[in-house]
Amino acid sequence: GTWRHEWRTKTDHSAPQHRQWLAEDASRSQLHQAFDEFKQSWDEYDTNVEVTRAALQKDYATAQKDALFSVEGSESYHDAHRKWHTVYRKILQDRGYYDIFFFDANGDLIYSVYKESDYATNFKATGNGPWKDSGLGNAFEAAMASPDKVH
Repeated sequence: GTWRHEWRTKTDHSAPQHRQWLAEDASRSQLHQAFDEFKQSWDEYDTNVEVTRAALQKDYATAQKDALFSVEGSESYHDAHRKWHTVYRKILQDRGYYDIFFFDANGDLIYSVYKESDYATNFKATGNGPWKDSGLGNAFEAAMASPDKVH
């Protein structure tokens, strides 16, 4: 085989374990606390969500990616990031995930371990984000359509 076949085979074998981890994580208070802190601090950052998106993109979507633990600033988002980034980076590494994403119900990607160019953009199908038609945008829409199902 090709690398695609090998990746697909590995993914097929690990999918049940990943689904179990997701279900367990969703039931734990740690995830709820982290999400609540990121969401509250995202909402408090600026009254204009476009300003929030642009500022956080500028601060966090850097070449350092997951190695960026802290940035200067008094905004509470930076405190949430300092508190939780190490936790979710370790989970990502331990489990071999590509990334970990926190979306709010508006479709905004409010946290990502790697903070690539899609970080702090909007994924809602009716939104204005450049990635709304991507696979991740489709995953967001599927999760919103059936939030109790692990996709």
